[in-house]
Amino acid sequence: MACTRRYISLYMLILVLSSCLAGCSVFSGGQSSTGALRLQQPPPARLTYVAIGASDTFGTGSDDPPSENWAADLTLKLGNGVRLVNLGVPAIHAHEALNIELPVALDSHPDLVTVWLAVNDLVDNVPLDSYSHDLDQLLGKLQASVPHALVLVGNVPDLTLLPRFQSQPQELQTLRAQIQAYNGAIATMVQRYHDVLVDLYQDWRELASHPEYISDDGFHPNAIGYSRLAEIFYQVLQKHGL
Repeated sequence: MACTRRYISLYMLILVLSSCLAGCSVFSGGQSSTGALRLQQPPPARLTYVAIGASDTFGTGSDDPPSENWAADLTLKLGNGVRLVNLGVPAIHAHEALNIELPVALDSHPDLVTVWLAVNDLVDNVPLDSYSHDLDQLLGKLQASVPHALVLVGNVPDLTLLPRFQSQPQELQTLRAQIQAYNGAIATMVQRYHDVLVDLYQDWRELASHPEYISDDGFHPNAIGYSRLAEIFYQVLQKHGL
């Protein structure tokens, strides 16, 4: 656990520095009339999109996670002028995201936020009450700090369709019950804060007939799967005018 936390802290430091560099002035390569190098401000973003999540948001399972993840694919679908701040951190839980990802998200002044934080908590047997409390805190702070932002919250897909869990048939019934309990809690929190639910449990059941969506680890999507996930989120966004 200590190693995981050190990894997360190091990753977030790199992420914050990268976001700063992406948002700061850059050299245009030209010179002013006095011969000095000049700085050119990047064009203002039409929309700032922040993705809060774990390894799926990071892009684990694809050949090139920075570019082959569903948040990046969703950004492309949203068109020009969208600034993506992808905060996905492998192995993170909702409680850690409160202290690591949320502050960066708020500092980014987002117009759009996606929150997909549940699978790690469920698989690692985080008690449902603890997870619900953490999600409540996260969504509440988003609403208080960026009330104008549209917040989409993904629930837990049907993990029983994944190869990793199909190899343990004796545990599938218990896993289904856990998924239903988590998704019930997520739905309650989404309704409490008037956010938007992305029902991955129902809308991604095509996994049963599309094993090509899953990477070799039998758990994470691959680039094809991430593209399909982005389409599901995008369809929800279209219903809300984006």
